[in-house]
Amino acid sequence: MLDSNKINMLALSKALNGLLVLFSIGLLITVVVLGGILGKVVNSKSRTLVPPTISKAFTVSDGAVDSSYLQQMSEYFAHLKLDVTPKNVERNYGRLLDYVSSETWSDMQPALVADALHVIGENVSSRFDVDKVRVADNTLQVKLTGTLQKHVGSRPLPPESVSYVVDMSYEYGEIALLTIKKIKEET
Repeated sequence: MLDSNKINMLALSKALNGLLVLFSIGLLITVVVLGGILGKVVNSKSRTLVPPTISKAFTVSDGAVDSSYLQQMSEYFAHLKLDVTPKNVERNYGRLLDYVSSETWSDMQPALVADALHVIGENVSSRFDVDKVRVADNTLQVKLTGTLQKHVGSRPLPPESVSYVVDMSYEYGEIALLTIKKIKEET
């Protein structure tokens, strides 16, 4: 009788172990499927963002942005960087630094401080009028071509046709400025 109870308990233990293994495998599959669904939902969830000025519709999600949004944000960044006077340069550059990515902040902040000191010290004003925009969605770069008009005091300098490349990053639903570079046009 004692041996039959041990055999029954052993069989029952094996059956329970088998059920626990099946239950664990079922839970593991459920967790993997739910993780995949959650990842898809997080990266495709759309939201409405309002840049400082809106000139046309755009679409953003946690994982991607469209060219319209990139264009509008790059024009805003160019406005903050290039449309400056001695009175507004600190405020504009402060706003611009709010958008600068943490990776490039330590490079861009000293450059903007030096530029602001130059603008204030030399009484320089500038305005950039955008004529042409070229957006590269895949690299999150926007090339802005236009006319840069500068004044030193009340004396205007000759207008200059220039191009700037605005390089951005977009992660987890947040746009960040990497660089704004003046580029030389090949003639």
